[in-house]
Amino acid sequence: MENRSIEELKAGFERFYTENLLPIAQVTENIRKKYLRYFIIGCLFAFVSIPAIMFWIFTHQEQLSSQPPQDDWQTSAAYMIILIILAIAGSPLYLYRKKSKNQLMPELIKYFDGFIYQFEGNISSAIVQKSRLINDYNAHSCDDYFSGTYKNVEMIVSEEKFEKVTTSYNNGKSREHRSNVFDGIIVLLSMNKDFSGQTVVFQDKGIFNKVVSWSRNLSGLETIRLEDSLFEKEFEAYGTNQVEARYLLTTAFMERMLKLREAYKANRIEFSFFDNRLFITLATKKNMFEAASLFKSCLDRTLIDETFNQFLSIMAIIDILKLDKIQYTG
Repeated sequence: MENRSIEELKAGFERFYTENLLPIAQVTENIRKKYLRYFIIGCLFAFVSIPAIMFWIFTHQEQLSSQPPQDDWQTSAAYMIILIILAIAGSPLYLYRKKSKNQLMPELIKYFDGFIYQFEGNISSAIVQKSRLINDYNAHSCDDYFSGTYKNVEMIVSEEKFEKVTTSYNNGKSREHRSNVFDGIIVLLSMNKDFSGQTVVFQDKGIFNKVVSWSRNLSGLETIRLEDSLFEKEFEAYGTNQVEARYLLTTAFMERMLKLREAYKANRIEFSFFDNRLFITLATKKNMFEAASLFKSCLDRTLIDETFNQFLSIMAIIDILKLDKIQYTG
């Protein structure tokens, strides 16, 4: 099927919503009310029980502190009970989010001619590592995942978070530290012609470039001098082939990348060409593709319309970068 243009997709969405999404939204609204009741009951229980447990710990503090550390299991048990209460009270948030997404998103994505949706799907670790853009992480979480073809360009869009988790110890107690490596949208696009090497472009970090370079996987890559001084200030480029890198990183293409960063209000944009694909990371703090909320009626179209427009904007990457028109040769 020939992909519709962005304008055609916008024009036809009203009818699709009425015929396909509204009946599902009505069913999901009943589910939302049920989980909202569970959430309110859980919060009320936590509001009463947690202060009572804390009061017990406070009033027994002297007695508990006099016990040997190995016998002081009561304090640990009390705090564990608090954590369990909080987890149970907050569970309707996650359960409804998963339920509503699995209800609404697969139907919504059908509108985009052959795209599919998966909750908590992810791009394979092998591809992420080969991109060289996301390194030095040991914790990984996923959210929304889409795949399909638009204008003959194969496209994967995945919302993912990568963290580095370390543990420190003090007086026999462990403490976990989490540092963000990447949080945002990953876009993987097929290219319509072969290129043999790899070209990687990082966002310039100014005086910190030398400091962070040790964490980047740059083995086998050499520095690429960009044609335009403006882009030299914005980006650092590395590649296996100087000629091929310069051919890929034309002034026009780099201008489109800056427009892309601006369009998505991304904190940073970085990208990598390899294996006839373009791997783009858009770091953003905004949680994308939230078509439903426990605290908002499903019959209010605001969130669905916002999700629809967000996915349109992701598809527009191909138009912005003109990937359906550009041809690269190795």
